[in-house]
Amino acid sequence: MRKTFISAAVGALALAAAGGAGARAGATFTYCTDPTFPPMEYTTTSGTIIGFDVDMATGLAKTFGSTAKPLKTAFPGLLAALKAKKCDAVISGIFVTPDRVKQAPAVNYMETHRVFIVKQGNPKHVTGPNSLKGLNVVVQAGTKYEEYLKALKDKIGFNLQSYPGDNDAAAQVIIGRGDVQLTQDTSFAYQAKAHPGKIAVGYTFAASDQFGIYYRKGDAVGQQIADGVAMLRSDGMLAKIATKFKIPVSTVK
Repeated sequence: MRKTFISAAVGALALAAAGGAGARAGATFTYCTDPTFPPMEYTTTSGTIIGFDVDMATGLAKTFGSTAKPLKTAFPGLLAALKAKKCDAVISGIFVTPDRVKQAPAVNYMETHRVFIVKQGNPKHVTGPNSLKGLNVVVQAGTKYEEYLKALKDKIGFNLQSYPGDNDAAAQVIIGRGDVQLTQDTSFAYQAKAHPGKIAVGYTFAASDQFGIYYRKGDAVGQQIADGVAMLRSDGMLAKIATKFKIPVSTVK
């Protein structure tokens, strides 16, 4: 592995010498993130940002001889911050979608599924989108989840309330103010561990989603990220981090 890291660092220097914008060896790799989506990224009581993405970013930066630094950014403004060059990349449990890729390229690193989280025992009998009629649905604001639910709301007929963070939305289901939360299976794994016996998955969407790392088009760091993610996947580091945060290893294979 040591030889691989050295090769990656040399590659980073070569890219810098070629004039491309990227994370040079020894420089700080700054990434924009919204730490409200555990276990991907969240904060401790002292305010430290932790999570799968944080550990991955740290390992990723090492592959090109850099150190990683998170920049706390509200989710709706992540790509705008990237475009404004406030960070080198966006790593924040963010989906790779056609409309976003038009704004910035992305490197996939995890495959997951959306789920409806409900109270333990599924008292409202949530079995899919059509069963949301008349229910109180909660979601994190500024996300693709919210966009999907807004498009579905008038067709099905349910109450929709958005919250600043995924944790905030999950709390509404836990305390009974919300009947259903749309989020990711990774989030459910975290919440189920934090609140045993309180919640369950009412429905899992068949289609999978990809989390990705976004970077500015033309930046040399894009190739460094792609190579680094491939390295972390092949040497088992992504699997190790997934295990640490109770995420199925199959999501990063």
